[in-house]
Amino acid sequence: MITKSNFVVGQECQRCFWFKYNGYEDPNLKDNQALQRLRDGEEVGERVKDTFSNGVEIPFLAGNYQEMHDLTQDAIKNGTKVIFEGSFYVDGVFVRVDVMNKTSNGWDIFEVKSSSSLKEVHKEDASIQWFVLNQIDGLKLNDIYVITLEKVYKRKKELDLNNVFKRHLLTEDVKSNQIEISQTLVNLKEISSMDSPPDERISGHHNKNQKCSFEDHCWPKAKDDINSVFKLYRMRSKKKFKLYDQGIDTFEKIENISDFSNIQQIQIKSTLSNTPFIDKKLIQSFISSVSYPISYFDFETYSEPLPNHIDQMPNEKMPFQYSLHVQKNPNDSLEDIDHFEFLANHDDDPRRAIAESMLKNIPEEGSIITYHQIFEKGVIKDLSIFCLDLSDRLLDLNNRILDLKDPFAKGGYYHPDFGGSFSIKKVLPALYKNDPDLNYKNLKISDGGMASTAFRELKHNDDNKIDEIRESLLKYCWLDTYAMIAIYKKLLLIMDS
Repeated sequence: MITKSNFVVGQECQRCFWFKYNGYEDPNLKDNQALQRLRDGEEVGERVKDTFSNGVEIPFLAGNYQEMHDLTQDAIKNGTKVIFEGSFYVDGVFVRVDVMNKTSNGWDIFEVKSSSSLKEVHKEDASIQWFVLNQIDGLKLNDIYVITLEKVYKRKKELDLNNVFKRHLLTEDVKSNQIEISQTLVNLKEISSMDSPPDERISGHHNKNQKCSFEDHCWPKAKDDINSVFKLYRMRSKKKFKLYDQGIDTFEKIENISDFSNIQQIQIKSTLSNTPFIDKKLIQSFISSVSYPISYFDFETYSEPLPNHIDQMPNEKMPFQYSLHVQKNPNDSLEDIDHFEFLANHDDDPRRAIAESMLKNIPEEGSIITYHQIFEKGVIKDLSIFCLDLSDRLLDLNNRILDLKDPFAKGGYYHPDFGGSFSIKKVLPALYKNDPDLNYKNLKISDGGMASTAFRELKHNDDNKIDEIRESLLKYCWLDTYAMIAIYKKLLLIMDS
């Protein structure tokens, strides 16, 4: 049976479609952030219902698709004006419609999304629904909409459901897609009957760009080896597969590395020789830009589709935590380095409090070192808009920010264990092997996604569990800035060697 979700996958890659159609699980859909997105989508879907008149909801009956179809038909025949989760099963294709609203001109169809913008995949989702519903005898359709969140909406004391949601009329777009939808379905039905996945990694329709989203089953088993071409830094998947299909699956099989970017050439040479690549000139360029006192700084943020605080926007990045290590002099030991931290109360709007705490604890002079500065700068800029009276002081912080990732991503230092990534989670263990004090794996919360989800879930826990989670959040964020100290120290040692 073809569903909305596996149809959309098939639009991107027919090979991935085969795996999804045949029940293969994608582990990427089970991480903390994916599960949180699922819960967010369910919450948004429930709140949208409050903007419609009382309706009938069709229950989900796992495996009983024809029964759900029949229940929907009964609701229509009984004169129901609003139907939630209307279910239709036609010619091996099953769709559930978030909201159906009957008008004098026919049924309006609404697909609900928890994102703050309309995306191309949303149009495809709406198009397959329109195609299936058009096969139902006697069902007159009027218009089809995708409902997203209004990204510029700012909550006041109460959440205004009529303004937090935005309706995008897509009837003409969807109608123009119907031939393409029909052709894709013919193709996917053929793929679904195959005993094994197709060899070609191409989209389910010739007008679509191929995009693979089922890596664990579809991609080569050795894709995570450090010498795999799938580890090449900043190379599109399509180009990686082109190399792979030519029999070039490892760096050893690359004949002319001059065809690759400078940083990719560094990666290849370093991996093949199993030795770090060092460009002291680039490292020195970064070090010479650093001035004391150094403030090693890191934010954690969360976002939620439906804002809970005044002047909060849907899916806005809300900074709820920071860690700050301040090193006054080059020769300071760890004991001499001051540490400051902030972790908001999960019931409060954190923005004003975190902004004031930052300005109190970050020295007025010296460099502010972050890792992947675009994130911290973006959060600070948003805080400056929210706290207008603090705007100048906050934006001045951005003028002092340096990115510790730069000397690595620009080619100053590359270690084979980076595996084509310059994230702090890759750089740190490569520089400090088997150091338990610098190992994220020893933490209960070990990445930003986990931290964000954990903070949002605090409201669902008792006091003892809340204290335990808060302690884990503080340990995680502390390590982010402590790791920067260790990484910068390593750069200094390289220059002295």
